[in-house]
Amino acid sequence: MKSFNDISPIEGVYSDFIYLKENALITIIKVSGTNVDLLSQNQQNQLFDGYGAFLAQYVHYNIQTESMTVPVMMGDFIKKWKERYIEALRDPNMTNEKKQLIASYLYEYQKSETDLDTAVKAHFVILKEKLKKPTLENLRLAEKKLIEKRDEVVRSLNALLDEYDCILEILTTKESLSLLHQFLDYRSSVFSQ
Repeated sequence: MKSFNDISPIEGVYSDFIYLKENALITIIKVSGTNVDLLSQNQQNQLFDGYGAFLAQYVHYNIQTESMTVPVMMGDFIKKWKERYIEALRDPNMTNEKKQLIASYLYEYQKSETDLDTAVKAHFVILKEKLKKPTLENLRLAEKKLIEKRDEVVRSLNALLDEYDCILEILTTKESLSLLHQFLDYRSSVFSQ
């Protein structure tokens, strides 16, 4: 009987990269979306042409792009509402009705965060650097090449998407592993944040 580790492509973590069983390091860049429907036809054409030119320019990097539904993370927002509720409980001047109202908002926000329908579309650029042999020296060399590759791609994407208010974020290893968990098992990944 095979376990998840037997079929998983992930071998482990090196530095701030994911190390694959195929002897390669990967890094993931999250790209916020833009509402293309709000752009004029000319702006849409410019965006698509620019993106096509970007892909053609970096075809030798074998860039992989993925778009997937990810849960909305409301942790910090919910934390503030919890703090507000605790302050309300301690405030002798606060009416019970207002305390209940704050508690009901907190309850609804917590429910929304774990609701599988509360999700957004996210876009990712995945870059990979293969190792010749799985040695520490080759890992360091692959890490250096991948950082250079990633920085170059980020600069190029920033130049392309700057006027569309898109935000680029280089995912940490923890965030990348969480993303891969969402990709493989979305339902249970929502609750493991």
